[in-house]
Order: sequence, then C-alpha cells, then structure tokens
Amino acid sequence: MESEKANKAYRRARALLAIVALGSAATASAQSSVQFSGVIDTFAGDNQLSGNSHRVANVGTGGLSTAYFGFTGTEDLGGGLQAEFALSSPFQSDNGLQGRFANDTLFSRDANVGIKGGFGAIKLGRYTSPNFLSAVQFNPFGNSTVVAPLLLHSYVPTFGDLNVWRNSIAGDSGWSNQIAYITPDFDGFKADFHYQFGEVAGNSGKNNVGARAFYFKGPLGLTAYVQRVQVNNPLDAGGVTSALNTVGTPTSQRAWFIGGSYDFSSVKLFGTYQQTTNNVDANDKTVQLGSSIPVGAGNILASWAQTRRAGSVVGADLKRNTASVGYDYVLSKRTDLYTVYMYDKISSQDQANSILLGIRHRF
Repeated sequence: MESEKANKAYRRARALLAIVALGSAATASAQSSVQFSGVIDTFAGDNQLSGNSHRVANVGTGGLSTAYFGFTGTEDLGGGLQAEFALSSPFQSDNGLQGRFANDTLFSRDANVGIKGGFGAIKLGRYTSPNFLSAVQFNPFGNSTVVAPLLLHSYVPTFGDLNVWRNSIAGDSGWSNQIAYITPDFDGFKADFHYQFGEVAGNSGKNNVGARAFYFKGPLGLTAYVQRVQVNNPLDAGGVTSALNTVGTPTSQRAWFIGGSYDFSSVKLFGTYQQTTNNVDANDKTVQLGSSIPVGAGNILASWAQTRRAGSVVGADLKRNTASVGYDYVLSKRTDLYTVYMYDKISSQDQANSILLGIRHRF
C-alpha cells in the first residue's frame, strides 16, 4: 500500500516537473527568437557595360537583389531591453561561390550584435555604411548592382579590357569594426550615426565617420547622408598606407547625398543627388531620377543616372549616362519574375546595352 502511494506521488512529481519544463521552454521561446532568411536571385542575359569592348552571354547573380543567406535573432532582457544580432553572407547564386566577389569576407553583409530599447539601438561589428540604405531605398531597382544605374555608378568598377570607370563611393556598402547608434522613430523620422575604427596602432585619426537620416510619412519619403571615409572595407588590406578603392586612389573621401520619393498610387517617383570629393583632385556629381508604376500583377521600373567626373587626376572630364527600364512580375509574396533592358554610355567610349530575364525568391 505504501509502495503504491509512493509510486503515485512519484508519477505526480514527474508530471509536475514535465509541466514546469514545458512552461519554461515556452517562456524561453517567447522571450528569444532566431530567424533564418535570405534571397536567391539569378538571371540569364546578354550583358555589356560601356568601357568593355565585348558582350557576355551569361547566367548571372543578383539581377534585382544581391543573393544572401543569414541569421537574425533577439532576446528579451526585460525592462524594455532586447539583445539582437545579425549574421548574413552574400553568395553568387549562378555558381555557388561565397561572397560578392573574389576574396570577399564570409559575413560581409552583416556581422553585429547590439542592444535595443526605448533609447534606440546600438550595434557593434560589421553593419551597413551611411551611404547604402539611402541609395537602395530611393531608386526603383533597390539594391541591384547589375541594373540599378545609381548603384552601378556608385559601387561597381567596369572590370574588363578597358577599365575606364572606377566606382564613385569609397569604403564599401558596409563598414567593419564600427559602433552604430540608431535613434527611435520620431513620428516618421529616424537617424543613424556611424563610427568605424581604423584599428591602426599609432594612427587613431584614421577612421570612417558618417550619419544618415530618413523621414517617411504617408506617401512622402526623404533621406540624406554625409560621410568621411579613410578605411577600405571589408578589409583595409594595405595597412596604414593603403589607398581607397575609388577614382584617383585617394586616402580620404567626403560624400553627401539627398533623396526623395513620393507615391501617387498610380506612380511612385524617386530623385537623388550625390557628390563625392577626394583628397586628390577628383570629384563626382551624380543625379538619379526614377519611377515605379503598378501595372497588372507587377510594376514597370525605370531609372536614369548621370555622373559628371572632373579633376586633374581624371584627365579629360568624364560623363556617364545609364538608363534601365524593366518589368517586375509578382508571382507570390516570395517569388517574382523580371526582365530589364539597360543602356550605358561613358564619354569617349562606345555605348553598351544589356538585357536580362531573371527570377528572385525570398525565404
């Protein structure tokens, strides 16, 4: 009899412990989360940039979005505080290679950890640079470095047999070794402040600093950024004396940008202006205009950018005009098909044309 009672008590205790364990697991699950997500974007096309003498028929990556995969996570710390992290890596969806280009670091898109609360957020590690999100959100082709004219002028050199174009923006679209502070949202207004350590012994003055701001209210969007760059990314491979990867190979560059958008429902319009000044005699001025028009199950996208480049290290002044028009057809919340035609012309070089057809899937 006593043994039976003991067994019943033991079974009750085990059941209670199981309930407590399940409750603890549910609480932990509610307090923290980790998400795996990414984009696969692959196209087939016939591509050429002005300054390259031959066309290339190819299957390529990142027609409308740079392909990547990554993890983000949060943990509720109580008192309105959250810990958060992001680890994400670009890859080339046409061939499976890691990174955006050869020798790119693994988590070159994001590698940061931070704290978020009513005061805003603080991030430590690799995070977007001041210039990138403003450019991406205020042109109709988003973060495409294949067909978005603004991003082509800003970030992509014309590799090939002629090599006549160096990217306007120094320091990359993401900065490593940085502290970033993001303000709370003040009725549509938000700002970021960025400081990247150069991590050069005896040269603490070598660093990157910048800030960006956004305002979104109803159909109106506004943005601006300013930055001073002295350190290359993802890695400043040359150490103390390395030059920045832009025109004239300077050791310091200042850039600023303003942009706006307005959604009329029947059409969304975009406009931006960007200017860079290097500590060698070279400077760029870039204007971009664009539109997105809902048609059927998708959007007609169009954008034009012109960059005027001047300075003694440039030689004869250069002017580059690039225009893209395409249609992005939405198949589902995660998948879309697109086709784009692009015209590209650098002064003194032959014009070039590209056409591509691609598919993008978000997961």
